[in-house]
Amino acid sequence: MRWSYVAPRLTLLVLVWAFFFFAFDPLLKWGMIKGMEKAAKAKAGIAGLETGFFPPRLLMTGVAVGDSDAEFRNVVEFAELSFAAEGKPLLEKKLVVDEATLKGLRFGTPRGTSAKLPFVKKEEGESKLAAAMSAEAKSFALDRVTDVKADFAADYKVDPDDLESVRLAKELEETYKRDYADIASRFDDGKYKAEMDALKARYNRAKDEKNFIKQAKEYADIAKDAKKVMENFKKDKETAERALAEAKGAFKKIEEARKRDQAAVMSKMKLPSLDTRSIARMLAGPMIAEKTEQAMKWMAIAKKYMPAGTKGVLKNEAPRGREVHFPKGKARPTFLIRKLQLTGEMGLDQPLDYSGTIGGLTTQPQVYGRPTTVEIQGSKGQRRLDFRGSLDATGDTIRTDSRLSYSGMAVGTMSLGSQSSLAVEVTGATGALEASGVTEGDKVTGKAAFRLSGAAFKPSAANIKAPQLRSAVEASFAGLSSAVIEADIAGTLTKPELAVRTDLADNLSKAFSSAMGAELKKAQDAARARVDEALKPYKDKLDSMASEKQAELSGKLKASGDKLSAEGESILKGAVPGKTKLPFRL
Repeated sequence: MRWSYVAPRLTLLVLVWAFFFFAFDPLLKWGMIKGMEKAAKAKAGIAGLETGFFPPRLLMTGVAVGDSDAEFRNVVEFAELSFAAEGKPLLEKKLVVDEATLKGLRFGTPRGTSAKLPFVKKEEGESKLAAAMSAEAKSFALDRVTDVKADFAADYKVDPDDLESVRLAKELEETYKRDYADIASRFDDGKYKAEMDALKARYNRAKDEKNFIKQAKEYADIAKDAKKVMENFKKDKETAERALAEAKGAFKKIEEARKRDQAAVMSKMKLPSLDTRSIARMLAGPMIAEKTEQAMKWMAIAKKYMPAGTKGVLKNEAPRGREVHFPKGKARPTFLIRKLQLTGEMGLDQPLDYSGTIGGLTTQPQVYGRPTTVEIQGSKGQRRLDFRGSLDATGDTIRTDSRLSYSGMAVGTMSLGSQSSLAVEVTGATGALEASGVTEGDKVTGKAAFRLSGAAFKPSAANIKAPQLRSAVEASFAGLSSAVIEADIAGTLTKPELAVRTDLADNLSKAFSSAMGAELKKAQDAARARVDEALKPYKDKLDSMASEKQAELSGKLKASGDKLSAEGESILKGAVPGKTKLPFRL
């Protein structure tokens, strides 16, 4: 045996064995930790990692990934992940696992050390949705109601030039003058007088006619023409009156402008909006927005790391020579776990044990040709959890569909509203959540209903200075033990839109109305009085001018009509004595 030939090869085998026995697992562990930290932008840890080759297998224990938004909290952790890979796909550089096991999966758990990574810039501030909801809750300024109501009537001044109704009255005055001049010019009673004088001359000539037949025919023609003149006068009179009425009808716009001026003055009083929609958004908006943003964040991360196409599946890594890919009856994706059995806990104070399966977990869904599915169930005492979801990325657009039912949960303590306006603390409640959502590409739609029962509601009404309003708010929660909070979501993953409803808002709206109804009426009356006071001289001037012009035109029309009627009747009586009369009075 030639040791010079055997020794180098034996040494190489020993080194390869030593690498995989001593270094492979630590290097793989280090690489996986760095990969998780890059994705989460927070520290990650793996307590233990062990691999084997016969069969190919992996076991990870004590995995924890920090939360980039909370320094001493884990976004996710699990106790153990284990699987055995199929050997044949490894020869094709593919990892295919028939069944894997994930144990002890938990979310939002506390951690003893900081999760902050050096040189990682933290995203500042709230999300746009949460910030908007928070600002809306804070601006529900019940604390200013009393001050504004007390000072408004005495101190608030209205500048007529700032009022839309005053500006409109000035414009209408000029417009009405032009319209009246146009109407008066179009109504020319001189032409009717001239036509009637011509008929009178014809009548006088017809009286001297000796031929009875010609005279009768001329009388008939004169009577016919006289009726036509008076009918035309009546039509023109009605047209003029209608045009004048339409010109004055524009004055109604002043009333609408006056209402807008009143609303503008009320807004300067900084009175809060007391409709149920605004109250619901103030109470439940910030909480729902926070939960929605968390869900949107997870969905955005999943979408970021989910391949949507098959491009590059058969891509050669180097242009050396030519590779011919023979078609196969069944292609395999690069990574696939056909079935993942999982167990875990939900919640921290009173954790709920759950179990379930994830099917078709792959990086190449179009190659696999099936959607990824999730089914999770859990129960403990009165609590029941049922979650079902699917992620279909087999087409050009990623589509998800999920349904969640969680009943019997212990709520503990929950805060609604804002300390800047009205805060409500909910304790001792049992909650039931029903939620569903669908995404297709960037579009998202969903709805949720959260029902509270056996709860105690404690409003923090210290910021409400009006005693009667504070008492009404506190009374609206007295004896209350249940509530329903509903939300609808629409829009896109980056710009979701929320609609919030709750029966708590209905109760508060009634309380506000009963306590502030009289005060709001006083404020509205005061605002109307100030606007009317500023508008009155301009509106009176406009009404006076319109009345004068209308009386002037009406008098002119009546005088012309009476004169034409008298002359017309005289002609008709002469043309057919004792029988012919005007069919109407002008």
